[in-house]
Amino acid sequence: MSGVRSVAGVDGWHSVEGLTWMTFSRARVLMANKAHSGLRRCIRTRRVGVRMVRAAHEVGVRRLAVEALPQSAEGVLGPIREMPVTASGYLAQPDVRSLIAAALELGWTLWAYGAAIPADADPADADPADADPAELLSLEFTNRREQEQAHNLCQILAAAPARPLLVWSGNSDAAKEANGAEVPIGHRFAALSATDPFVIDQTVTVDFTGRVQAVDRRVAGWPGPDARQLRRHRWSAPRPGTPRR
Repeated sequence: MSGVRSVAGVDGWHSVEGLTWMTFSRARVLMANKAHSGLRRCIRTRRVGVRMVRAAHEVGVRRLAVEALPQSAEGVLGPIREMPVTASGYLAQPDVRSLIAAALELGWTLWAYGAAIPADADPADADPADADPAELLSLEFTNRREQEQAHNLCQILAAAPARPLLVWSGNSDAAKEANGAEVPIGHRFAALSATDPFVIDQTVTVDFTGRVQAVDRRVAGWPGPDARQLRRHRWSAPRPGTPRR
């Protein structure tokens, strides 16, 4: 038929809600990401985050860790129970505030796991607004930041080890495998906490370059156990109230 293109069906796709329920029946930590390029972002990935929060609430999750949240002056990571006041950066974007508001409206506590960058340190450690951009993009700075953020997540988990945790990260931060000399938070957190988080990667469906990109068939994670498991098995997501195994 002229003008009609057939598209092969994809087996194994699951709803955001179903995948969230399944994850928390098997793991106590779910790490999911948004896709962004600087302050440019894919709003859809953040709307998916709102759906994850609401689905996670149905299975007893009450804690959300967000990198962009500010720590207190004393370096306390949380709990945070009010919407942060800010006029710039990620936290000023309506879709980020919608995600945070969704958790707060459900009575969740928020936790800040971002690295603290003292303003009086050397240029590489200064406030990002004042620092040399080249320094902030250096491998040394990136690995130092990832290490501190992974350590902060370990503290948040240790504060209530029996309670599940939803972690909201950016781009490849939650990756479980090192990318050469760059070692992301997901890899560091698993090693430090002896906890294997379930990772959902949304960046495989986003391209900021403007090129046409085929949608990846994966629904979770970088190549690794999570993705392979989802491709290999067909399962029904447990409904809220299903006992954990």
